[in-house]
Amino acid sequence: MNQPTFRVDVTKQQFVFSAAHFITFAGDICERLHGHNYKVRASVEGPLDENRYVVDFIALRDAVLEETSQLDHHVVLPQNHDEIKVVVGERETTATFRDRRWIFPKEDCVILPVVNTTAEEMARVIGERVIERTRDQFSDRLDFIEIAVDENEGQWGVCRLPWPKS
Repeated sequence: MNQPTFRVDVTKQQFVFSAAHFITFAGDICERLHGHNYKVRASVEGPLDENRYVVDFIALRDAVLEETSQLDHHVVLPQNHDEIKVVVGERETTATFRDRRWIFPKEDCVILPVVNTTAEEMARVIGERVIERTRDQFSDRLDFIEIAVDENEGQWGVCRLPWPKS
C-alpha cells in the first residue's frame, strides 16, 4: 500500500542575504562583480513523527537563518574553481581570474566549497550545512532536504539532497 509523503516548506522574510559575487561561463567569460538580494526556501520530506509533523518548523527555520546570516553582506568566492584563484592573507583576500584581480578586506569574504558561486551551488552548500546543524535533532527520519536560492525575483537555483542515514 502506498503511504502518503509529507513535506515541510519554510520561507521567511529573514531568509534573505545580500551578497556580491561573480561567475564564469561559456568556458572563458568572467562576469563583472555584482550583487543580489538572495532569497532562500527550505523543504524537508519524511514521515510524520509522534507529534504528527515532519520536523519542528522552528528548528528548521533557525538552521536556515544561521546560514543565510553568515552570507549576508559579504563577497562570496569559490574555493574550487580551476581559474579563479582565491588567496587569503592576514588582512586581505585576493581573487584573480587571468589578468583580472580583486582585493577585498578579509572579513568581508566568505569562501564556499564550490566551483562557481551560482545559486545552485550556494543551495547545495546551504543544504549540507543545514543537515550538519540539524542532524542530531532530526536523526534519520527524513528522506530529503531541498534548498532553493532565488537570485533575481523568480530565478531559482535548487538543490535536492538525500538525507543521510546512519
